[in-house]
Order: sequence, then structure tokens, then C-alpha cells
Amino acid sequence: MAVEVAAPLLMLAEKEENAEIRAFWDLSKGVTYTMNFPELVGKYCVGVGFPGWLFSADEQGHMNLFHLFSRTLINLPDMDMLQGFAFQEELGCDRITYVQKALLSSDPLSSTDDYVLALIQGYPRTFAFWRPGSKSFTSVDSTIPYCAFSDVTWHDGHFYGVSFMGNIVILDFTSDYYSTTAARVIMSQIPPRVACSNKVYIVYSMGELLVINRDGCHNFEEGDDSYGVKQFRVYKINDSSYEEVKDLGNRALFLGFSVTLAVEPPPGCQGNRIYFTDDCREAYFCMERGGGKDMGVYNLLDGTIVPHYTGQSYHKLTPPLWV
Repeated sequence: MAVEVAAPLLMLAEKEENAEIRAFWDLSKGVTYTMNFPELVGKYCVGVGFPGWLFSADEQGHMNLFHLFSRTLINLPDMDMLQGFAFQEELGCDRITYVQKALLSSDPLSSTDDYVLALIQGYPRTFAFWRPGSKSFTSVDSTIPYCAFSDVTWHDGHFYGVSFMGNIVILDFTSDYYSTTAARVIMSQIPPRVACSNKVYIVYSMGELLVINRDGCHNFEEGDDSYGVKQFRVYKINDSSYEEVKDLGNRALFLGFSVTLAVEPPPGCQGNRIYFTDDCREAYFCMERGGGKDMGVYNLLDGTIVPHYTGQSYHKLTPPLWV
């Protein structure tokens, strides 16, 4: 994000025995808060980049934006209006998780009509956009090269999407009318041996566009939970080139099952750290307990990993995520 934010809360997974009560772990204070949210029961949720805001979807394909603290609810067009969704159903895939990532350009509480919501659609992992008042989504032409996107960030009127191969697409929203012709492709040239087959994240922070590679997400076999982070690598993108970043200074990155955030950490958190949650979506439904295993704090300086939340929180639909 263009503006650094406070360290997010970790929203823990829904519990079967009391689904309306959601717990939130404040890692900067080491305390857990609980609140009653019947609005979230049984829903798939992802964080959208602003404190308290969630994107949610239910099994009927209804989607909305929900603010945890004010309980503001913004209804979105239904999921079956997204490009490629019908094909997803034909494949027998789980419709509720069709949206992989969601990102707001600004806080709807402060800019009620002047914001854009970007989605990464599950198939074929292309972009869709929505503005307040629109009755449908605008999909970016899937013929744009390198369009299998892994993550998206926003800065100064532009969405930046990164593909699983580490290539970057810039979408220009500085004009009043958006057209897919506004998309520009940048060859970031991150080595394929580094980016391919891993999770890739992107964030704009302190004048720098950073791409983060996560190794270890896909190392699992059906029925076990052998996957897990082995290493993170951070790159700064300079036009059509890159350089590896080995020192983030007084910055921390928060990434996983939501959009990526960069913050100047408050007391209780540390700079040069990557705070991550489980993001091996492919494994969630293969595990009896669901996702939530692969979480921790990665020290970029020495490569060590320690836990942030020491309790257990698992779910097949929405494991713990940053909000």
C-alpha cells in the first residue's frame, strides 16, 4: 500500500461450536479479542488492505465488503457475473473460493464513491474491477501476457499485479474511464527458478515496489501436512530490472491469505521480519483439520522462523488471516 498502516490483527478461524464468535489476535500486545459476527458465519473471507475491511462470499455466490468495527456492509454483484465462473462450475470446483485475492484502492468509509475494488479471479486468475454504483465487474482481457496473477497492490492511481512467474502488469486508473488498453506489461526478469511454482506477493512501500517469493507452499502430498515455508526472498523492482533486498530496515511485511501489507511495526513487532499466515490453498481441503499450519515470523537477516500465534486455529475455508 502507498500509506503504511498499523500492524493488522490476526483473525482466527471460525469454530464449529460457536461460529458467530470470532477471535482476533493482537500480536503487538499479545492479547486476544472476541466479537460476535453472525454476518460472517459460514463465509469465505479475505482481507482487502485496510484495517477492519473484509471481502466475503457465501455458497450462493453472494459477495460483499464488510467492515468489522462499524459493521458497514457493501453488497457487490454476484459471483456468477465474474468472467470464467461458469467454467469453474462445470469443472466441479468449489464456487465459494473463486475469488483468490481482493484489494481496495482506498477506504470506503472515507471515500464512499471514489474507490475501486480489484479481484483476482480463480480461473484463469485474471483481474476484475468494480466501482461503487456499478452493476457488474469489468474484467481485464485474459489475452494480456503473464496473466496468471498471484497478488495485487495499489499505488497512486495504479494497480500492480504480479504473476506466478514474477512478471508485473500495471493497470492505470488515473483517468475517469478505465479501459483494458491502459494495462502495461513490465518484464521484471525475476529468475524463473526463483518465482516459478512458489507463492509470489507484491506491495508498494516507501517509494519501492517489492516482490516477495515464498518457497515451500507446494511441498505437500494429499492427506498430510508436510508443506511449510523454507525461505522468503524480497526483490525491489526498477522498471524492467530487479535487485534482491536483504535488509528492509524498520519495515515489516504481513502476507498470506490476504493482500500484502508493509508497516512500520509498533512495539511488540519487529522490522526486517515477514509475518506470514498459511497460504497453501491447494492443501486446505486435503487436510482433515484444514489450513492454518504454516504460520510464523521470518527473519530476513538470518532466515530463522519463530511462531507469532502459538495457539491452534484451522479451517478448510478461511484459516487465520490478517485484517
